[in-house]
Parts: sequence; C-alpha cells; structure tokens
Amino acid sequence: MEDAAIVYHSGVADYDFGPGHPFRGDRFPRFMRLVREHGLLADHGVRLVEPCPAGDPDLLLAHDEDYIRMVERCGQLSMQLEEDTPLNPSIVRAARLVVGTSLRAGELVAEGSARVAEGVGGGLHHAGRDYGGGFCVFNDVATCAVSLLERHGMERVMVFDTDVHAGNGTMDIFYEDPRVLFVSVHQDPRTFYPGTGFIEQIGSGPGEGYTVNVPLSKGAGDDCMRLVLEEVFEPLAEEFGPQAIIRNGGSDPHFRDWLGGLRLTYSGLRMIGEAVAEAAQASGCGVVDLCCSGYNPETVAEGWLAIISGVMGIDLDLKEPISPPRGSESLLRETQRTIDELKEALRGHWSLG
Repeated sequence: MEDAAIVYHSGVADYDFGPGHPFRGDRFPRFMRLVREHGLLADHGVRLVEPCPAGDPDLLLAHDEDYIRMVERCGQLSMQLEEDTPLNPSIVRAARLVVGTSLRAGELVAEGSARVAEGVGGGLHHAGRDYGGGFCVFNDVATCAVSLLERHGMERVMVFDTDVHAGNGTMDIFYEDPRVLFVSVHQDPRTFYPGTGFIEQIGSGPGEGYTVNVPLSKGAGDDCMRLVLEEVFEPLAEEFGPQAIIRNGGSDPHFRDWLGGLRLTYSGLRMIGEAVAEAAQASGCGVVDLCCSGYNPETVAEGWLAIISGVMGIDLDLKEPISPPRGSESLLRETQRTIDELKEALRGHWSLG
C-alpha cells in the first residue's frame, strides 16, 4: 500500500508512568516489532515517517497557555498532573512528541501524500483545554483536528473515538464547534472512568448535534459494535461528508483487557478499522489513525495491529490467545435500545431513521 504511512519516533517510549502503572512505554517498540514481523513496511509498502515534537504554537491550537506552562512546571518538579498521571521532564517531552506525531500524520493526509497515516502514540483524549488526567497530558487528537481546520483549510473533520473510555477532553474542546463531528463509542460512563459521555450530551450552541455519545453496556462485544457502526457511525459519516476522519482508540475494548469491560475480539477491532476505511472512501477523504491505549501487555500491540490492518486493508493472521466469549442477545437488544434513544436525541440534527 504505497499511500499509507506509519508516523513513529522511538522517543514516544518515554511516555511511561513507571513500574506498576497500567501505561508503560514499552508498548510502542513492541508494536513496531509486530509491524516489521508482519511485513507492513517491507511487503505492503507502508512508509515509515519520523515526526518532530510539538512546539508551543502547536499546543496552543487546543490548550490554554497557562495550562501548558503549568504542565511544564509540574514536569520539572516531578509532580502529579492528576493522581493517575505523574509527570517528570521525560514524560512532558514525550507528550510533546506524541502531539507532533499526530500533527505529522494529519499533514500527510491533508497534503494527499497518504490516504492513511497511523500516528503511533496518539489518542490522548482525556486532556481538555485547561486540564489533563486519565494518563493524558496534551490532547493530540484535538490538536490534529484543529490543525486540519485552521492550517490546512478543511471545513469538516470527523473524530471517531473507539477507546473503551469516553473521550471527555476532545468532547469538551469541540462541544460548541460544528466543524468537528465528534462520535465516541465507549463503555457506559455510569460504570467507568471518566464518568461522562452520555447520550444526552450532544453539544451546545452552534455545535448542538455535533457531539454523539454511544455508551455500551459492560460485556458488549463484536455484534454490538457492528450495530453501532451500521446504524450510527456509517450514516453520520455519509451525511456529514468529512474531509478527514481521525479515528482514535487502542485495544482496551478487547475482551482480555484488564481495565475495560467490553468484549471485542481482534476481528471486532479490525471491523472498526474497515468501517472507517469504507466511510473515508465514500467521502473521498483520508484517515488519521491514532493508537495508544490498552492495558494487557499480551494484547495491546496486537489489538492496534488488528485496527490498522482494517484501516489499511491489509490481511494479517492474528490469533486470539484464548477462545473469545460468545455474543449476548440481551446485550444486543440493549445496544439497539441505546441507539434508538440516541436517534431520538439527535432528531432534527441528523437523518438516522
């Protein structure tokens, strides 16, 4: 695939919160080893592109200056940004590199030099304009979206967040912005961090209707995700007509993930990537794909590879380590009720039936 690229810098491995923390930096070189073992670079023509760290003008696209300075001070003093997000100088430098990675992926898509650009390390969606947490320091997803709008002249960007956690930071940044259609499918926030991302949160002011939250019940698997893709994501993408799609989220919806409660398989993760690729093709746009999350070292990199194989249309043989759980008819019916409720909330904004 000559029009696909992986944007990667070995320095993202410094985005590591230390022994005992769920988020370790060795996930990134492990993923790149899998990429090479499966021949994405040698056999499938995927380019490897090295990014540069984000500077202050880049971070200011999505964050307040006072917040940036506060992060820098906390990093120098090795203080905690939040209880779950400790800082030190190397983490802050790596956070800037993550943002630079996603910006470079966005540039490749905007310039037309890549139909798909994978930003390794991207997807830090819990950071808002003036806050961080949830292992997220700077929001590279939002920074990339604003860059596509303000630096590359786009008018419509779709952000599809498939992380098991709701993308609260990205949602907050674009809550009043109709240029960004933000769609997040995640575990029910009544049972899970960050405790937000409910159906009734649909945006406000000029952005009303441009925030779409699809909370899934604990235990929801591939069949439930397929229903969301078919009845929510695909029709919204068709009606919105994005000029770029940013998909973020890693392997934490997988059934063996230690933090998440969803039950997707590698095939289900690949299905997400395939749906994004099909939506982008129908809209004639490119895809920025961002992966960083996942908390089982035995599945995190493999889950990313499943997603990227779907987005790039590359057949890879990924074996489940154990037999996956069976689908649940009751959870499928519950998902349909959630979708019906969402359609009602969005009535007058979108033609979802």
